[in-house]
Amino acid sequence: MSRPPAPPARPPVLPQRIAPVRPLHPDRPLHTDRRFPDPPPARDDRRAIRAAVRARRRMEARERRRSGLAGRPRIVVGAVVGVLVLLIGVPLLLAFGPVFPVRTIAVSGTSGALGAEVRSALAGELGRPVALVTDQDVAAALRAVPAVERFTLVRRPPSTLEVAIVPRTPVAQQRTGDGWAVLDAARVTIEVDPARAAGLPVLTIPSGTAASGEVYAAAVSALRALAGADPVVTAVRATSADDVQLTLRGGVHVQWGGAEDGAAKAEALRAALVRAADGATVIDVSSPGVVLTR
Repeated sequence: MSRPPAPPARPPVLPQRIAPVRPLHPDRPLHTDRRFPDPPPARDDRRAIRAAVRARRRMEARERRRSGLAGRPRIVVGAVVGVLVLLIGVPLLLAFGPVFPVRTIAVSGTSGALGAEVRSALAGELGRPVALVTDQDVAAALRAVPAVERFTLVRRPPSTLEVAIVPRTPVAQQRTGDGWAVLDAARVTIEVDPARAAGLPVLTIPSGTAASGEVYAAAVSALRALAGADPVVTAVRATSADDVQLTLRGGVHVQWGGAEDGAAKAEALRAALVRAADGATVIDVSSPGVVLTR
């Protein structure tokens, strides 16, 4: 009896390696059944997630700021260059360019002949850039005008030069070889005229008087003490700083003395003129407490 043929041999079944499923949370059991979902993350995990989100947002904000500042250096450099051009270029244009030359010289503080003389002395500044005209330039030009005591210079672009003048105040006149010299309190000769000026007292200081500067100051102090009201002084003679003599309108002679107590002497002189008897020709106020008349 013969045997049935043997069935063909099946290939061997090799075992397959299945990668283990790693749980999201190693410390918790893995639930494969959807009926039993994973529990929500713990509070610590939520804090970690929020911290990670905040860190990500901060990083994105830094990236946005960095990308925004990337084009700013050029803008900043351009703005700085523009400001430098305005601060340096415009003054240089005003100073050295021919755009704003002096075309008008305005004089204030005086008028008439003195104003015309000042404008004539400053005519050399016409055509120069306004910004280049200095106080020293104006002072040098006004040395030719002795009647100017001081001045203030104002530059008014585009083309005006304004000079405010303080003229000297004449206090006396003195006879010289060239005529009558009009003097101010500093003994500066304001002008010399061939004719005697009306309203100014005539000053006489004998030649050869020692310390003539002090003598002149004593005479001026007497004139200032009596300035602006009666009596009117027509002449003043000083032989020393302690011997000043005045002549009043009407011919009365006054022994003034030195420069001290000017206000008291002026008050005593006015009172003596009121009380003086007719015919008094000399009043001595050199000691204002004891006034003598004769």
